[in-house]
Amino acid sequence: MHKLTLYKTLLIFLFFFTYANAEISYREILDNPTDLKLNLDYAKQQETSGNYKLTIATLERLNMLYPSNSEIKIYLLSILVKMDSSAKVEIMVQRLLNDPNTTQETKDLIAELLSNTGIQKQKSKWFAYLDLSYSQTEEDNVDAISKTETLWAKDSKLDYATDAMKYDKSYSRSGSLTLGKNIDNTSSLYFNLGLSVNTQNKAISDENDLGSGSITYFKVLGDHYISPYVYYSRPNYRRAKDSNTKGVGINNTYLINEKNSLNYGMGYSKLRNNRNDNFSTANESNNETYSSNIRYNYNFSKKNQLGTKISYSEIKGNKDINSYDSSGLTLSYSHILPFGTFILQSSYSENVYEEKDTFINSTINRKDKPFVNSLSLTGQLNQILPFAKIINKDNTIFYNINFKHSDVSSNVLNYDTEREFLTFKLTKRLNFND
Repeated sequence: MHKLTLYKTLLIFLFFFTYANAEISYREILDNPTDLKLNLDYAKQQETSGNYKLTIATLERLNMLYPSNSEIKIYLLSILVKMDSSAKVEIMVQRLLNDPNTTQETKDLIAELLSNTGIQKQKSKWFAYLDLSYSQTEEDNVDAISKTETLWAKDSKLDYATDAMKYDKSYSRSGSLTLGKNIDNTSSLYFNLGLSVNTQNKAISDENDLGSGSITYFKVLGDHYISPYVYYSRPNYRRAKDSNTKGVGINNTYLINEKNSLNYGMGYSKLRNNRNDNFSTANESNNETYSSNIRYNYNFSKKNQLGTKISYSEIKGNKDINSYDSSGLTLSYSHILPFGTFILQSSYSENVYEEKDTFINSTINRKDKPFVNSLSLTGQLNQILPFAKIINKDNTIFYNINFKHSDVSSNVLNYDTEREFLTFKLTKRLNFND
């Protein structure tokens, strides 16, 4: 064979050999779903071949796994723009601009990306989504029986009734509709309406329907992300007292840098119980709450975050026995895993009441010290059940598993309790702008 022909043959062989080895198979992705570089290369490979839907699916999954990675978000946004998917672009731009962790550099990239499209002209368009949820909770002390199984009544120490329940299950079905509008590149408005139906296996008196609504305004001012809000909630109990709560508040997140952020807020709410034949003393349980908190977050890596929160509340009841001051400290740790986000949280507080409740004990001023620990895991259903992709092709079904242990140390026997809760929740999101 002629030397030149031989060289040409070798070059062609090497070309195809290199190409074949460069080609990433879907099997490799299934075997390495969290490998950032491999999955990004796969997304670029699909983009080059014109398979934008698979590119988007890959990037959306990476975005869930690496929520702090702005490069993934910008890449995903560029593909959505290329596909002229204005509704999805609108939603994603809104989320990025309203995220306190979005840097000015990222905002500039977004503006540049949209500058040659007509999408930026639609930034005032309304968007909407509906969250449908189902949850089940198991509780080992539904009647809040004291640790000693005794209580005070008129200064007398008594045993709990023999029919008092401990273990029970509760079920919740809920829907939450969110309407939003981007006013401009730095502000948004949100409206939320929610309804939940809560039932129990045995403790029928605790069953209720809960209706709620809120309005939130979001504004970016430099490194500050300010969100004033108002809300209303009304539980309707089947066999107990009804009430309604109105509240206002404001939160501000200050983004110090990529690793550090500070959040602080204040709120006011008013609780009003409704009088009925079974609850003639409703007005005595009415109260007003003044609350404040400050939280510091530290991101020591893209997957790990530590949080510390200090809170203080003043509850003013119509009767002094229902008035108390509450101060607390909360520590939290979150870690992003291949199958979801793990959160560990511990909180300790002290509630000091103003007056003795003579109906219970005329000699003791009540003081409670709640200590609550919780573990939770949250993510896409596909992350823990790969076969769920059949019914969750658009990655809009989410799961939450939560375990909570509450230990309240109180100098009044009635409130010296210990309780455990285990909750499993599924949420399906319907985007009306798709």
